[in-house]
Amino acid sequence: VRAATGKRGLVLSRSTYVGSGRWVAHWLGDNFSNWTNLKNSIIGMLQFNQFGIPLVGADICGFIGNTTAELCTRWQQLGAFYPFSRNHNALGSIEQDPGVFGEEVARIVKKVLEIRYSLLPYLYTLFYDH
Repeated sequence: VRAATGKRGLVLSRSTYVGSGRWVAHWLGDNFSNWTNLKNSIIGMLQFNQFGIPLVGADICGFIGNTTAELCTRWQQLGAFYPFSRNHNALGSIEQDPGVFGEEVARIVKKVLEIRYSLLPYLYTLFYDH
């Protein structure tokens, strides 16, 4: 990316190999909106860290199916500490923006995202130095 643009870029893939973390970020692929997939996202990230891919993450709140307010709140809290963090879902699924679940969920998610934003300068430096 740098050779083409002169700037640092981000290559995000779900097709990576051991050691490719020097050049790319890994997304764990389409997951389901359920507690099992929330739990499995932790395992997946730890495994990819062992493979030398530090910038990895899952679709927060799940991609396939409809989430619930409780599941999405807890996943947002966990996902704020994913190295690669995004809320992303399929067309036809219910909205997953924290605001659609009410003021309490929005407040909780806002608080944890503020913590994430405070950590971003450190994460950027670590990933750049990696």
